[in-house]
Amino acid sequence: MADVVEIPAGERAYREIRRRIVSLELKPNQAIGEVFLADELRMSRTPIREALTRLSGEGLVDFRARAGTIVAPIRLEAVRTAQYVREKLELAIIEEAALTQSNRAIFNIRQTIEEQRFSIAEGDTVLFFSADERMHRCFSEMVGRGPVWTIISEAKRHMDRLRRLSLQDTDLNQLLIDHENILAAIEGGNVADARSVLKIHLGRVMEDIDRLSSQYKDYFSQSEHNDAEIAQ
Repeated sequence: MADVVEIPAGERAYREIRRRIVSLELKPNQAIGEVFLADELRMSRTPIREALTRLSGEGLVDFRARAGTIVAPIRLEAVRTAQYVREKLELAIIEEAALTQSNRAIFNIRQTIEEQRFSIAEGDTVLFFSADERMHRCFSEMVGRGPVWTIISEAKRHMDRLRRLSLQDTDLNQLLIDHENILAAIEGGNVADARSVLKIHLGRVMEDIDRLSSQYKDYFSQSEHNDAEIAQ
């Protein structure tokens, strides 16, 4: 019988607060003091403080001298960096995928696409996001690059908040068509088409930056740089 490993409270707090920030359950610029989070997560303040320190280092939380602890605003510089990392790595992965024939992997990708189709019919953007994530992870696993998807996931947290906003009023059917075309290129072993469609697909959210930063101006930083007023 395998030993059950208990996750330390600080790690559990970190994972849950990070999840809520990236999913926009905790809004950019929202105050999130230790007492508030301790009550929300039913934990003591010590693991909360530990988690907030880690999240501050990742740019997801700001310590402000007068406002206290807040969810960091979406910073376009961080989004563009995340997009750069994701695009470079996923384009390399998709090249390998187009040269790899794996019936099991293709079956799994088809399942995620069908789930996306269902989520569109249901108007469920949360489900669409989840199925979209699993589909992109399948590309990495298809070519034995699962750990690379972990790197991509870590790098794109800032961009994921922008993606969540974008999905609320974007054309999900166009994203679905992109996914179907990417899979068709992979099945056909067409590296050039797979790269071309994926590059366009990954760039769609960046086309929405100006609109989203205007529509949700309270969520965005007004500076290209880390403008947090750090408490001393």
